[in-house]
Amino acid sequence: MQKKTKIYLALTTAICGLFCGCYDGETECFPPGANFYLHSTSDIDSVHFYLNNERICYEQVIYEDGLCTNCAKIKGRLSENIECRTSVEDESYSILPFESEYFDSCVASEEFPIWKTFDCRINEKRYKKSISSSKLTVYVFSSNRSEEFELGIRIADGNHYNIIAEQDTAAWYSYTAVTLRDYFDYYGPASAWKRAGCYDGYCVAILPMTEDAVCYDK
Repeated sequence: MQKKTKIYLALTTAICGLFCGCYDGETECFPPGANFYLHSTSDIDSVHFYLNNERICYEQVIYEDGLCTNCAKIKGRLSENIECRTSVEDESYSILPFESEYFDSCVASEEFPIWKTFDCRINEKRYKKSISSSKLTVYVFSSNRSEEFELGIRIADGNHYNIIAEQDTAAWYSYTAVTLRDYFDYYGPASAWKRAGCYDGYCVAILPMTEDAVCYDK
């Protein structure tokens, strides 16, 4: 009986490996990384994030002849969105793609302007080196001008960094859970963020991440 049981277990394991895709659970883990957001009501076309003078996030992957021509440069993915009300009756902002046709869906007012949001997330697996103590420089581009500023703090692993144009900070941090429903569900109220100063017209606030690490299948 014992011999039959061993044979059964061996056969089950072999069949599982062939047909069920059994996985041994081996993973590789890294520090959680950092997440950078830039919010503004200004006329912004694009934002580039640099760590230690190296661009880290790209908005798209470029293919030529079926090959990715910029994949080696991409250390993180840049997400671009707009946040606005889509009707006068709606008390909350909706998150929409950063595309011209969606701007036409927005109902803007002095109290509820259209926000442009640029989100860049990075970790050591993508960056191939430590993030901590890095210098963050941000380039902001619009149709008629460009500007560059550097955060006067060193980046620490395991933080969200919320970067807001200085003239917009009062409005952003006055919003409620109803107004910024999707944002508040994950990040909570303004009181949860630690203000870390303003630099060249942009202010930054920091919130620790809830994750201790990010893990990938080997």
